Order: sequence, then structure tokens, then C-alpha cells
Amino acid sequence: MSLDWLQANRFRNIHQTTLEPSPGLNLLLGENGSGKTSLLECCYFLSSARSFRSSILDPVVQRGEEETLVLGRVRRENRINRIGIARDRRGQRQIHINDEKVLKASELARLLPTLVLGPDSVDLLLGPPAQRRKFLNWGLFHVEPGFAALWESANRCLRQRNLLLREGSNDNRVKESWSRQLALISEDIHAARCRYLADFEPIFTTAVQQLAGMDQVVFEYYRGWTRDRQLLEIYGQDRESDEKRGFTQRGFHRADVRITVEGQPAVRVCSRGELKAIVWALILAQGQVLNQHLDDRALYLVDDLASEFDQTHRQRVCRYLINTDAQVLMTGVDREVLEKACEGSYDRMFHVKHGTVSNFEVPQ
Repeated sequence: MSLDWLQANRFRNIHQTTLEPSPGLNLLLGENGSGKTSLLECCYFLSSARSFRSSILDPVVQRGEEETLVLGRVRRENRINRIGIARDRRGQRQIHINDEKVLKASELARLLPTLVLGPDSVDLLLGPPAQRRKFLNWGLFHVEPGFAALWESANRCLRQRNLLLREGSNDNRVKESWSRQLALISEDIHAARCRYLADFEPIFTTAVQQLAGMDQVVFEYYRGWTRDRQLLEIYGQDRESDEKRGFTQRGFHRADVRITVEGQPAVRVCSRGELKAIVWALILAQGQVLNQHLDDRALYLVDDLASEFDQTHRQRVCRYLINTDAQVLMTGVDREVLEKACEGSYDRMFHVKHGTVSNFEVPQ
């Protein structure tokens, strides 16, 4: 899989520009505010109809304009797929794949699986558990058949049970029915997560050693309820407490991931640079699992490689990415820094200025 062509129109500080990246490592150079990150954001937009910088889409529309339009061509198995996404300031969107209207953004994710590595990626560990559940869901969506439908059913059960709790319904039979369904589907999601993590964890262990040079980094998964009790039993015992709060306190939606270093929480004992290396190892390992399961490769968007990384860590990241044989778009301010980081092993270099892209000649 590779993104062959991208056209951004009225997207943030980009009025209109075109990018034709290679299937390998692409370097995007430019001053701060030139539009480098916006170009990466356009690529992510093609894969999700969302921004990786904000859940609010209105700011992506260029100031003074009413609509943004992003077009792309994705090559999969020697077939070219055309993508077009329009979004206006009111939040209305239109998605087309190969000239056919698509209602679900998940179709974009299947066509162009995309992972972002940037300065804010460290929030995966520093932020709330919801971000780590989203991380797990990305992997499961791509490699576990039927996970999307399972996830929708689980959330429907959860909403229904929470509604009954808030309303204070006296119909215990209905409550027990929804509790039973939620318990069963939570177990199904837990089982799917365990299958995924059985493949993920050894890849992560290798990745974190290669990127961070750290041993005794342990990935711990918490399923969302205690190991020694059945979830349905917990729902029965905690019913009064759940009713008082008006929501379900245990289940698939309370899962979390913790990273420890030598037995201590990483967020307490690691520097920000070390945390960044650990998080990037998590994301890169996720891409490797995708490759193993589907014989497909994610598109990696690497924003500001030099931030909080010394030359050694930059080179480790680049070597890892090059060895994946995946498509990479990597931004930076200093040409020399990026060239040293990838040790000259890049395919194309682009210059970004005032939201416009031009090609650098790559030395042979």
C-alpha cells in the first residue's frame, strides 16, 4: 500500500498544493509554520476524515474559505484507488472512493491505514485511559475480523444499561438481561484484545530495545474488571453503586494499558525523551503487527523527528522505519539533521514554503 498522489485545497495554511511521494522514505523540509505538519495532517485526513491535531474540524478549513477538499490516489495490489473528501465549516462532509459515495470513514482506514509519530504522541502514556483504548482499537480494527461490529454492539449494550441505571428502572428482568449481554460482549472484547496482544507484546519488546535502548520495559494490560471475579457477578454486586452514579463502572470500556520500567511506572521514572521513545516503539510495533497479519504496511507520518531526540535516537528511528519497507513521510527544519538521521537512505526530498511543495533533487 502506498499513497501515490495528494492534492490539498484550502486546508489550514495550504491554499492548493500537490505532493507525489515515493513508496519509501520521503523528507519534507521547511521552516516552522511553512505547512509541513498540515501536509501530514492532509494525509491523515485521507485515512480518517479527521485531524490528528484536534477533534474539531472547523480549524482545518483555510481562513476565509467555506470548505476544504483533499484528494488522493492510493495504490493497493497494483490497483489505483481514488479518494476525495470535502468538509465545510458546518461539519458536513462528503467522502468518495473511486467516484462512489461512502458513508463510513472506516472505509478510508481500511484503504489507507495510517500511524502518526509526533511530539504529542507521548500523550498516549501521559493522557487518559481513553487514548490507550483507542490505540488498542486501531490495531484490533485492522487485524481482528468482525471487531468493528463487535465494538458497535458493545457500545450499544453499554448505552442501554447506562440508560436504565439513570432512569432508575424497577424492571429487574430487563436490567439483568442487558447486564448479561454486556458481560458476555465484554468478555469477547477482552479475548480479542488478548489475542492481539499475544502478537503485539514481543514485537514491542524488540522495538523498545532498538529505539530506546531500554531493557525491563513491560507492557501491562488491564481488562477493566478484577481478574478473580466474573463480570456478571460484579454487575449484580455493584448494581446499587452503579445506579447511584448512573453509569456502569466496570467492563470493556474501563480497560487500560500501563508501561513499567524496572517495575516502576514509566510516567514516573522516565524523562520525556524516554517516554517519547517508548510511545514511538508502541506505535511502530502496531504497524508491524498489521504487516504480519495482513501482509500490508501502514503509512507512517513522522512529524518533527528532531524534537526531544538526539542523533542516536533519530538514527534508530530511521533505521527501524527503513527496515519496515513501509512508506514514510517525515518532516524537519534542518536538512542536514534529517539526512544524518536516515544516513542518506531516503527516496525523495521536498521543500515546503508558504503551504506550497516543491521537489529537492536527491543526490545519486
